[in-house]
Amino acid sequence: MQFSTITAFLTLAMAGTGLAVPVDAQAAPAEALEARAPAQLIDLWGDANFLGLKYTGTAERGACINLPSNFASIITSGKARSGLKCTTWINTGCSGTGFSFISSAKFDSWIDNKSKSWKCIAL
Repeated sequence: MQFSTITAFLTLAMAGTGLAVPVDAQAAPAEALEARAPAQLIDLWGDANFLGLKYTGTAERGACINLPSNFASIITSGKARSGLKCTTWINTGCSGTGFSFISSAKFDSWIDNKSKSWKCIAL
């Protein structure tokens, strides 16, 4: 009983000093927090060979993102960030036919200028 009171007092005292304070054992590991944090995952271009208007997609890994109206249906090439596989879809909501790539891709004619949504996942 007395030990617990002393521990609580020391924890409160250290909190105001900037010293390390015990952390709840249930706290999420740093890797899990990083995986959920929005990050730049994909770059998409309106022209072949990664030229023209560029869209940089920021999201949490695994989240489906609809392209903004000024980029929907104009995408011709794309690059996924390292360690990711990205997919673009011909419909919003990541539905319909999808085109997946790792690293970079020049879009085939069947998906060229048709992408309306995207999602990236870890490899």
